[in-house]
Formats: sequence, structure tokens, C-alpha cells
Amino acid sequence: MKKTVLEQYIELKNEINEINARIQKLQNKLERINEEGNVKDVVKGGGGGWQNYHIEGFPVAEEDEVKYLIKKNLRILEERKAKVAELIVNVESYINTIEDSRMRRMITHRYINNLPWWKVAEKMGKGYTENSCKKQMERFLKENT
Repeated sequence: MKKTVLEQYIELKNEINEINARIQKLQNKLERINEEGNVKDVVKGGGGGWQNYHIEGFPVAEEDEVKYLIKKNLRILEERKAKVAELIVNVESYINTIEDSRMRRMITHRYINNLPWWKVAEKMGKGYTENSCKKQMERFLKENT
């Protein structure tokens, strides 16, 4: 597994959250369209444009088009979400194949939890430094990619 895939893990998780937010926004918009119902307006006309006519109705064509576009966009977002989720599972599966517990922990702290190297060293415990963690990771990735 390449380092870039591990580094992308955090971005993949963020992308899932962003997709979920967009899906929720679209679903809210669809619900709002359904709740709003009839549209009212006043138009001028007749008698030289001096008369007011009150019109009321439901914008069926507009509603149908908006609903269609929202549902299509929802399907696209759900597909993207599934692809991203699959990539996340692939990264997690790869981490599970690593025999060295120390490296699994470092990878988890650095790439899964997105900690800076100094914090990784702190989490790893006594005897680890920022530089030693970096070097160990570089060697591991060089040997395993």
C-alpha cells in the first residue's frame, strides 16, 4: 500500500462527511418543496394594465424538474459515498495485515488519527522521538511498497 493512500485516509473520511452533509441538504430541499404547496402571486392586466389578478396554483412542472434533479444528484452522491467507503475499508484491511504492532500503532496515530509526528512519538511512549518515528515509518514504507 502506498503512503499516499494512507495519507488520503483522513481526506476520505472528510469526504464522507461532506457527502453526507450535501445529501442532507438535498433531502431537506426536497422536503421543503413538498411542504410549501401552492404558490400565490398578483399580476396586473386587463383594463389597460390597471387591474390586479390574484393567481394561485401549484408549480407542478417546476416541482417535477427539481425533484428529478435532486433525486439524480442523490444517486450520484450515494455512488461516490460507496466508492469512498470501499477505499476506507481497503486501507483498514491493509493495516490489519501488518504484522508489526508498533507499525500498526504508528500508522493508526499518524494516518488514521491524523496526528503530527511529535504527537505520534508522545502516544508511542517513552523512548520514541518525532525523528525516530518518521525514520521508522520511512523504512517501513520503503520496504513494503
